[in-house]
Amino acid sequence: MRPPPRLPTLLDEGVRQTGPLILYSAFTGALAGLLVALLSLVLKALSAFFGVLLGYLPPEAPGEGGLLQAFTGPPFWPLALLLPLLFALTSFLGTGQGLSALLLSAREGRLPKGGAHPRAVLGGVAQIALYSPMGREGPFGVLGLWLGSALDRRFPRVGGGLAFAGLAAGLGAAFHAPVAGALLATEILYRSLLLEARALTPALIGALSGFAVYGAFFGYTPLLPFRAEVDLAAIPWGGVVGLLAAALATLWLEGGRLLEGYLKRLAFPLRHALWGLALALALLLLPEALGSGLGWVAVATTPLLSASALLYLLLAKFLLLLLAQGVRAYGGPYTPALVLGGLLGALLARLPGPLALPPEALALAGGAALLAGVARAPFAATLLAAEWGGYATLPLVIPAVLLAYVLTPAHALEEGLKEALAMREATPSETPPQTSPPPPVPEADDGRGSPRG
Repeated sequence: MRPPPRLPTLLDEGVRQTGPLILYSAFTGALAGLLVALLSLVLKALSAFFGVLLGYLPPEAPGEGGLLQAFTGPPFWPLALLLPLLFALTSFLGTGQGLSALLLSAREGRLPKGGAHPRAVLGGVAQIALYSPMGREGPFGVLGLWLGSALDRRFPRVGGGLAFAGLAAGLGAAFHAPVAGALLATEILYRSLLLEARALTPALIGALSGFAVYGAFFGYTPLLPFRAEVDLAAIPWGGVVGLLAAALATLWLEGGRLLEGYLKRLAFPLRHALWGLALALALLLLPEALGSGLGWVAVATTPLLSASALLYLLLAKFLLLLLAQGVRAYGGPYTPALVLGGLLGALLARLPGPLALPPEALALAGGAALLAGVARAPFAATLLAAEWGGYATLPLVIPAVLLAYVLTPAHALEEGLKEALAMREATPSETPPQTSPPPPVPEADDGRGSPRG
């Protein structure tokens, strides 16, 4: 007769490491949440300063600041031409390594170039404060990753994983969605459906403790508190949303890569000056396209915007983000994906026909689908929609996310990471990736930035 399995005791190595890992992950997440909250206050102060100077304050997401906006236009219209100069100057702040590359360095125990983390944070915050539509999850995530990597080196007996705790805290705070932030922190490294338990555990603990601290400053309400219910009859329409989201994501990512190839002929500061000029023109002609855009997604689900105005806003956002990838603007690509997909879903709700679904549900499904395709993160995208809008939207969200994930090209935002990174002969939880680091991109040699940092 086989003896019963022995229960783990406190003498087992795995059990002995579990307690410190939980405690250190919670500490890392809480400290990262505090630092990210302070960085968010700095970002809001800078955005308000430039908003008053240039005459436009974009609306923020309902969960953090509300929908109030102000637009008087620049008191003297040539002031808008400050943007090209300021963006040319901020191009020297950033780094040639984006969030995914910095995470890979931390996971493999390699130190990135000196100053890569602070430069990524400063470059992202500076450009986002100057109306860039890129996402604040870029500098927030890098700040958490920087802290977690430093604590990993300081406390090696924990066994690693604190980098994921810090990164997840930054991402969870940026989206007001801690569980989705934890999943995203691991999925952006392991670009397949394999997840690493050794990374996911500290990421979940860090994200929850980090958001607990961050929420004390900015509240715990979802950024887009949409509440909608759909039934199983919405499943086919989820496929329609996923198909359109995959097409839009492919146009954005592949078009951006093609444009980047042409713009490489220009010096890096000139590319960012061109980016600033485009934002200056938008400030004078269509200021609604500036800023993160999550506030406009909330407005788009109401009758305040006509279908034609919503279409113009979607096209303007798309063109700006296409140029942003072409010039390799600083900031994260995940909020832009949520905005483009949210506007697409809200536009579908305005079309006549059998697609009679709540606009909030369609906006969530469109945003989650585009995020899944761009980030290669279907789990995080699905959980983000559930944390923002509730689980009653899942019959629409799940087919949209899965179809967009399958149909969007997997190489678009890889930054040199390969899909095979997660496909190890040994279990990923036991053996860290040992692939050679990705070759440096041309801008990394001269200290210039990527749109994913």
